[in-house]
Amino acid sequence: MKRIITLAICLNLFTANAIETERIVKSKPEKIVVYTQGAQIHRTTSVNLVAGQNTIIFSGLENCINTSAIQASGNGNFIIADIQHEVHYPEVVKTKLNGDVRYKKVIKSINDSIQDINFLLEDIRSKQDALSTEKSVLLNYSLYKGQNKKDSMAYLKDGLTYLREKLFNINSEQMKYKREKEKLDTKIKSLNDRIYAINNEINNQNQGGEEVEVVDYRVIINIIADQATAATINLNYYITGAGWTPSYDLRAISNEQNVKLTYKAQIYQQSGIDWSGVKLVLSTANPNRSYNIPNLSPWYLGYTNYYNNKEKKALSYSSNNAPVAAMKDETTDNYKTTDSEVEYEAKNASNYTTVSENVIETEYEIKLNYSIPCDGKTHFAAILVKDLKTIYRYKAIPKLNNNVYLTAVLPDWEDAITMSGEASIYYDGSYIGNTSLIPGGTEDTIQLSLGIDKNIAIKRQKIKDKCSQKLLDNTDIVHQYTYEITMKNSRSSKIEIEVEDQLPLTYDKNVSIERKEISGAKYDEVTGILKWRSTIQAKDSKKLTIVYQVKAPKTMPVAIN
Repeated sequence: MKRIITLAICLNLFTANAIETERIVKSKPEKIVVYTQGAQIHRTTSVNLVAGQNTIIFSGLENCINTSAIQASGNGNFIIADIQHEVHYPEVVKTKLNGDVRYKKVIKSINDSIQDINFLLEDIRSKQDALSTEKSVLLNYSLYKGQNKKDSMAYLKDGLTYLREKLFNINSEQMKYKREKEKLDTKIKSLNDRIYAINNEINNQNQGGEEVEVVDYRVIINIIADQATAATINLNYYITGAGWTPSYDLRAISNEQNVKLTYKAQIYQQSGIDWSGVKLVLSTANPNRSYNIPNLSPWYLGYTNYYNNKEKKALSYSSNNAPVAAMKDETTDNYKTTDSEVEYEAKNASNYTTVSENVIETEYEIKLNYSIPCDGKTHFAAILVKDLKTIYRYKAIPKLNNNVYLTAVLPDWEDAITMSGEASIYYDGSYIGNTSLIPGGTEDTIQLSLGIDKNIAIKRQKIKDKCSQKLLDNTDIVHQYTYEITMKNSRSSKIEIEVEDQLPLTYDKNVSIERKEISGAKYDEVTGILKWRSTIQAKDSKKLTIVYQVKAPKTMPVAIN
């Protein structure tokens, strides 16, 4: 009898000890580092360990954990022996769910499909990066920019033809991959909707009204402790269902203040868990990108026919002016004074951002708690605000229209951003349009159009009595053309204005063009563009004169606008 009682006591002690050594803990993310693709989740929990084996189970985690990128550490006298990832399927009454195993298989199949599509998306992104690099190299080649003075016009024409052909091919490939990416994104959304529908179906079949458990994603940490001790366990892991992209606001209050650049992050996440009141760190790094050093392959030269696509149409670019909003913002002083009180302006989230830079990446630590729900939608967070050195200048192209545009020239804009993104432009509180900011391009200065100024007038007209035709040797005709550009400044202050016009170009050896008078304009022999930059005093006007001659055979009609 004593042996039976002793055995029962030992079994009870063993059972109690087994319960103590396995702990299921619920934790909240303390910090989340969001990359351009993916995110690093940091969790911490405090537990009491017993002597011997301990199993700590982090429960209620995200559904898109990269199982090869899970790390655990801690503070205390113990050893972390093993880390495992587990998908725990709840035990549900089969009569209520009518085929629980079938649902599990369907969900597993859908998750496998989502993973395969993510691999395809990564392949597309790699190809898009390669095309962008190739395009950047082509556009930065000195021959196309007219920097190689020794090259003849014939070589330049051939080079431009080759450039046009390559740009056609690159743009076509980029458009193809863009369509493929959109199709794959649609498939992922459809699969996620399918998982959501299955979970709803499970809930609907629970006729007893009891709460139905969902699939639980866990990380299991096996720990060995020499003696009972208090411990802090740190867990961090990488997930794929999140990311962020940059966007910008460029705001000009008046033509006497610098343009303010607002750097914003568009954050999204589909991890299955809502992020509630967490510290966010935004990183420009991309863990999915390969950092393997490439190898050079043998380079064989061959012949290239630059003339095989001369019949193709040239690329044409156009831009549409965005409508100007009628509403205007309030004056953005630091505070506004009324008759009864001083009302301070609300602070922006960008006031709470710390920037850390290294050779490879930049991190923006936001010292405010953010909540990002698991809805796949874009949520904005302001990162920082910077003043950009700004030069305000007027610009006009009277050959095309008689409008004079106020522009903001930003010479140091690349120092303020690290990633490409779309930028919305505002002037005096009104939306003007948008532009793309792409660091590392061929232009180190950008020019923003802020609208039309009706206080400055410009007009271009042909002076008919100074135009003539002269017959030479009964074979050639010399046509002379004269134009005048008149500018008037009705403002009460002086302005700086840049005016563009052009002289015609020709590919025909029988036709020659000679410029006679261009009023000190800067002339580009490759494009034929004339540029003047001048200052007009208040209530004053100025004239520019263009005179050029075209010599052509008398049998060849010459069309000049």
